[in-house]
Amino acid sequence: AIHGAAGNLSMIQVAAQLMAQIPQDELEKTAVILADERLLLPLLDAIPENIKHFNVTMGLSLDQLPLSAFIYDIIKLHTEAIEEGYYYKGMINILESSFAHTLLENDSRSLVKFIRDNNLIYIAPSSFDAVSKSAILHMILKPIKNVGELIKIVQTVLQQLKTEMLKQENRRLEIEQLLGVTEVVQNLSTIIDNNEEIKDLKTVAYLYKQLVPLKNLDFIGEPVRGLQIMGLLETRALDYKNTIMLSVNESILPAGKSTASYISNDMKYQFDLPTYSEKDSVYAYHFYRLLHRVEKAAFIYNTEGDTLGGGEKSRFLTQLETDQISKHVLTHKHYIFKNSAIKEDLMVIKKEPSYFERLDQIAASGFSPSALTSYVRNPIDFYASKILRISDMEDVEENIAANTMGSIIHEALDKLYQPYVGKVLIKEDFDTIKNQIKTELDIAYNECYTSDSAPLGKNKIIYEVSSHYIKKMVQSDLELVKNGQELIIKSVERKLEAVIEVPQIGKVKIHGMVDRIDQLDGKLRIIDYKSGATDKGNVGIDPEDFTILREDYKKAKAFQVLMYTYLYSLNDTFTEASAGIISFKNFDKGYIPFAFKAGRSYTEKTIDTTVLEKFELELFALIQELYNKEIHLTEKPV
Repeated sequence: AIHGAAGNLSMIQVAAQLMAQIPQDELEKTAVILADERLLLPLLDAIPENIKHFNVTMGLSLDQLPLSAFIYDIIKLHTEAIEEGYYYKGMINILESSFAHTLLENDSRSLVKFIRDNNLIYIAPSSFDAVSKSAILHMILKPIKNVGELIKIVQTVLQQLKTEMLKQENRRLEIEQLLGVTEVVQNLSTIIDNNEEIKDLKTVAYLYKQLVPLKNLDFIGEPVRGLQIMGLLETRALDYKNTIMLSVNESILPAGKSTASYISNDMKYQFDLPTYSEKDSVYAYHFYRLLHRVEKAAFIYNTEGDTLGGGEKSRFLTQLETDQISKHVLTHKHYIFKNSAIKEDLMVIKKEPSYFERLDQIAASGFSPSALTSYVRNPIDFYASKILRISDMEDVEENIAANTMGSIIHEALDKLYQPYVGKVLIKEDFDTIKNQIKTELDIAYNECYTSDSAPLGKNKIIYEVSSHYIKKMVQSDLELVKNGQELIIKSVERKLEAVIEVPQIGKVKIHGMVDRIDQLDGKLRIIDYKSGATDKGNVGIDPEDFTILREDYKKAKAFQVLMYTYLYSLNDTFTEASAGIISFKNFDKGYIPFAFKAGRSYTEKTIDTTVLEKFELELFALIQELYNKEIHLTEKPV
């Protein structure tokens, strides 16, 4: 029987089904043959429960086992170390390994959490002093001066692992791995001792990578009991009643041309040296010899064409198909995954009493524009973040995120303008402000981005971009003053809050943090800084369609500036004001005010009581919708 399955795991599953069908009395007369020996570990995991005994007569290369990767991670940690310390990703790879858990127990989890909580990009040897007193961890993190010290660290780790594993049960396979890796490290130590010129840590890592695949882990089993698992070469001179062979693909069986020799094929032919065709002949002999006395043979090949030659069954199978031998009864089976269209129903959540309890808490503490617009964007996101208070999983922020960059710019600009609140700005003031930019930017950077290291790489670029945006903002204000306009900063980073009476709901608190309120030639301006791109369409609406503010998230910025102006009107009396966005991403557009759509263009609209009354109706409607039991929280495709 020839079976086609897509992918290695599919082949393993087909083999598992075939193994489960073998009668108990025929198990000893059955062989599972792996043309690709790398499938051994997944096959061992997939052996059905009805097979109690099996014998593995093939080795497994050490480089396929997790312990060799763990030791390589320790070597790599020191290889990639710089003056600031060890890179956090390498450290996390080590700490998340099961072997680290054996050495450090629960410390391994708490150390990973410590790295993430403190945003450690580089870990110094003393970084974990407050969290763990483990001697083995201290030894792994100890800076090394030469390759000999690195070998000693690895040998100590292996010795400690052996001590811990011998105390536990069912760790026989890991102990076998330990013995194999210890031998490799011993060979590595001998090579280094005999070659004084090896002084570079990268050479140690390279040699380790070269030596590990050469060492095989041999399995010990009972050769006359149960199912036999082997490679093709182990089948010579043996007869089986049933055989299951995996990876019967071209380029695996036979392997075909190989470039693992410096002698060209022409030279081999000239001097009668064995070529790849002789090797293919050996495999062909074993393949057909195996079929001599077999009653049932199953050949499984990979149909997935993800590599060159992938998906093509072996020429040996093609020959079986084309040979006119009546004694063979050939069957073909193809295993395919049914791909049915996935219909995702949008999530609908009914409003339970607990929802209203939490909503009342928010109403008491205050609804912010971002909370309300998150509901407009997707009610389920609002439910997760505001009602259930589920925050995104924290990780080490290696590169400054876009929102962190925005926070840095906001913070620096607030501190720069704080001393000049309420004063008519003059040209000389900007000289002082410009001199303070670097100082305030550094303070803001350290406050918003937790890291011991100075800005490096991508962070350095973002730091300089932040500096550029701040300078452009200051220069923009200076130009206004130079042009003879009167600029007064009324407040920066002002928190506005008010309690409003929402019909059918009652008292509800709303609040917001306005980045800047200024007065330009006597005209009040309420300004929000944005680090992302903004255009007029985001801050403008159709004068006949205020309902879009609570229906379309694209108008979230218009909603935000209107809510800030509405809050300001409840705190300070005024007749009219301009409200808008200054976007750092597209700074050339300058101040983008709230506008009304007229045809295809947008015209600035001064916000007066009429506009605020219309906005108030939409605000009330949005809060009423939040409280409406009949309107379920329905997911929006974002």
